[in-house]
Amino acid sequence: MERIIIKIGRPIAFAVITFVSSYYLFGSPFISSALSLVPLLLGWLGVLEGFSYIVAALIFVAAVIWAVVPVETKTFVKQQYDAAMKDFVAGMPDTKKAD
Repeated sequence: MERIIIKIGRPIAFAVITFVSSYYLFGSPFISSALSLVPLLLGWLGVLEGFSYIVAALIFVAAVIWAVVPVETKTFVKQQYDAAMKDFVAGMPDTKKAD
């Protein structure tokens, strides 16, 4: 009985950790849900459990590191990201056909 609880509970716990951590990082419930399915499904299936738990742990560590980064650094990263996305979008070809 205890083995069944552990087999079911561990993937749920890692999925919750992954969801909360990725939601903190990305702010999107859709992305967080998709990422939390990795440890949940792989843990329940018993396939690549180590990989799925490593993914959950890396996302958690990234969220912890991002939480302790100073606000000035976060602002700088956001400005650089916005500038890079603006350049990326400007460099994309126009997909509209000329009539």
